Amino acid sequence: MARFNITNGPSKWDLMLALFDGDCHHKRMVRFSLKDLKRDPIKDPEIPDLSFVINTLEREDGSGENWNFEGYYPGSSQNGPCQGFFSIRTRTGWIEF
Repeated sequence: MARFNITNGPSKWDLMLALFDGDCHHKRMVRFSLKDLKRDPIKDPEIPDLSFVINTLEREDGSGENWNFEGYYPGSSQNGPCQGFFSIRTRTGWIEF
């Protein structure tokens, strides 16, 4: 798994809909803007915004603004699992997939 910083992500409402809207055939996805800290800006292209399916949210603390999550990236050939942390207040965090 590679780790990336989330520089922009969904609102609280969009994150809630990702869990409660849809079914096993039609899942609502959330889009994250990612930055790879190990990326060489001259040699490597920017990472496009990617969409993920979120299956689990867990409060990271008592604020209601910081969340740990698990899900998968449907853009990979085998729906690669992902996990991470996301703050809805700053819309930043990290993700591993």
